[in-house]
Amino acid sequence: MYLTPDMTALALAVLVVPILVSSLIAVAHYFSPKTYGKYTYDNYECGEVVRGDFQAPLPLQYYFFMMAFVVFDVDMLLLLPWASDVRGLGLGVFLDVLGFIGVMLVGLFYVSKKGYMRWLND
Repeated sequence: MYLTPDMTALALAVLVVPILVSSLIAVAHYFSPKTYGKYTYDNYECGEVVRGDFQAPLPLQYYFFMMAFVVFDVDMLLLLPWASDVRGLGLGVFLDVLGFIGVMLVGLFYVSKKGYMRWLND
């Protein structure tokens, strides 16, 4: 069986990458400190001193805000390829994108009407 240059590169990558990753993990394990200090398992918040129980559950409102952010962020990501070639895709695709934006706007109005976009409950 004759190996093409692409198959040779793939075979080389399949063989070399696991060896490289394993060796890097071994070197990091060898050079890492083996002693654990007083604050090893504490929650680290950018140098701030932890006050209270850091394992307390977050309010549900933060999860709604995060999910809304992810949905609208992915929405913008999906619109980028369309925006690069608006004129070349035609009217049908333009109307589809307008419908997509309309659905996202309805979702945004729903989320804001329910109060999920407010940080503090009034």
